[in-house]
Amino acid sequence: MGRKLTDKTAPDKLQAKRLIKAEVVFKVALEDNIDKKYCFSKLKENHIKTFQRFLDQTVYKQLTISETDNLFLRTKGNKKCMQKIGGIEREVVHYGKDRNPFRVHGYFNNDGYFVIYKIDPSHNVHKEWKESESSF
Repeated sequence: MGRKLTDKTAPDKLQAKRLIKAEVVFKVALEDNIDKKYCFSKLKENHIKTFQRFLDQTVYKQLTISETDNLFLRTKGNKKCMQKIGGIEREVVHYGKDRNPFRVHGYFNNDGYFVIYKIDPSHNVHKEWKESESSF
């Protein structure tokens, strides 16, 4: 049997994306290799505790993606950028809280998981970006 026609139009893609973010629980995954300069082995004990607090305040509270964005998505500077990861162009976002330099960089996969790509305890990623931009 065919699909029934209605007078309703499909929402534009941006609206649909926001709607999903408001309903989907924030989850993290380790899918691709974490950047070697920003991986777990580079973290000190206090950085691991900060990362644990991030998980406690997001994943373990079962916040939605929108709620997580409201609390942790950076609002100044390049909060989103395109990066090639595993041969695929990805929209990378970074999360951090208040004036704490600790940042978690990653992207959302097709299953709605935030895939961690870099754990940046000292907010050095943007310093590197600025240095590479000024060398052009």
